[in-house]
Amino acid sequence: MTEAQLAELKQERDELRRDAERQALALSEARQTIARTDTVLEERDRLRVKVEALEAEKSALASQFASLRAEHDAAIRHHDEKLAELERARERLTETFKLTATEILKTSGAELNRQGAEGLQTLLKPLREQLDGFQKRVIDDAEKRMGQTTEIKTLIQTLHNDARQMSDDAKGLVNALRSSGKVQGDWGEMVLATILERAGLREGQEFFTQQSETTDDGARRRPDVVVEMPGKQRLVIDSKVSLTAFERCVNAEDEEARGAALKQHIASVRSHIKALGEKDYAQFYEGVSFTLMFIPLEGAASLALQNDPDITVYAWERDVMIATPTTLMMAMRTVQNLWTIDRQNQNAREIASRAGSLYDKFEGFVGDLEKIGQRIDAAKGAWHDAKGKLFEGRGNVIRQTEMLKQLGAGTKKSLPDDYLESAGVVDEAPRALAAPDGAD
Repeated sequence: MTEAQLAELKQERDELRRDAERQALALSEARQTIARTDTVLEERDRLRVKVEALEAEKSALASQFASLRAEHDAAIRHHDEKLAELERARERLTETFKLTATEILKTSGAELNRQGAEGLQTLLKPLREQLDGFQKRVIDDAEKRMGQTTEIKTLIQTLHNDARQMSDDAKGLVNALRSSGKVQGDWGEMVLATILERAGLREGQEFFTQQSETTDDGARRRPDVVVEMPGKQRLVIDSKVSLTAFERCVNAEDEEARGAALKQHIASVRSHIKALGEKDYAQFYEGVSFTLMFIPLEGAASLALQNDPDITVYAWERDVMIATPTTLMMAMRTVQNLWTIDRQNQNAREIASRAGSLYDKFEGFVGDLEKIGQRIDAAKGAWHDAKGKLFEGRGNVIRQTEMLKQLGAGTKKSLPDDYLESAGVVDEAPRALAAPDGAD
């Protein structure tokens, strides 16, 4: 082989080597592109799950809004009917009072009218005060219901804002997910308290935190929150943060690590459920039939529920129910609405009680009117009897009194002419006394 052929072969070898290097570089770039594509696909899947959750939340919020609007419209109609009925009752009472006053005025004299009017005002004053107070309470209650219209209209927007804010808070607390369990627990309790306050519940009235109880064997039980409900019912809520394994699962770089972290996350959730079931809060708090286990991150709860469908049954068998920020917000809004309805029912019961008292007062007022009428009739009869003694009969009082004057009674006054005419007295010269026999 000549030197020219050898040089040509070396040149071909070098070109082949350079081609191989270029192909290796292109293959490396292709692998990197495929890895980035897989990352984009995973992010797309996570975003799809979030979109589906938001759609479900939107549907639930729309349903709740429709229910609240229907309740509000029914309450408005109910109060309009009550106000109309009160106005009709007031008109009937006014008409009755007018007729009664007219009858009394027709059957009595001026002095009796004055006294009767004063007595009637005295009787009507408590009744008028009762009516004014009754009407004021009904109007105040109606205005309070009307004031809730704005709250109902802004409920959907508030819930959306709350959900968005909680999502932003969760993203901003990524570092806390990697920190100690104490920090995670404090964060979960903070999210729980925020949801209760945004739902309109008040600490120390509708819910209580960190209440401590002791079992017969000396063990202490201290739930995060005890929510009071009408009818002596209660809800016990414990915040359980299972985020360490969840964070490793979400950020795992390969399927093997992801699967191992997922198993640890599910085991952590089941462990929390088992621990809550064994605490048996029902023995300490009247009206408690189950415990709400609050998981403050939607994704952590969704991941466990999607990959372990039996976990809900596992919790139910231990009187435990799983709650996420969205479901807990809806539940606490429902509790707040129950308290609102209970207060409105208390107002209605008080209105009914006052209406009964008003009816009793009115019944007594009618009885007093009957007594006044009877006394007026009796006074009228007595007046006629006295008048008869003055004017009627030949021996009536006026005639006999006038005869005394004619016989020489010492007086310069005279009875009215109309009295004398009514009594049948005529001007007569008084008869002279007969003189004794034999007088000059």
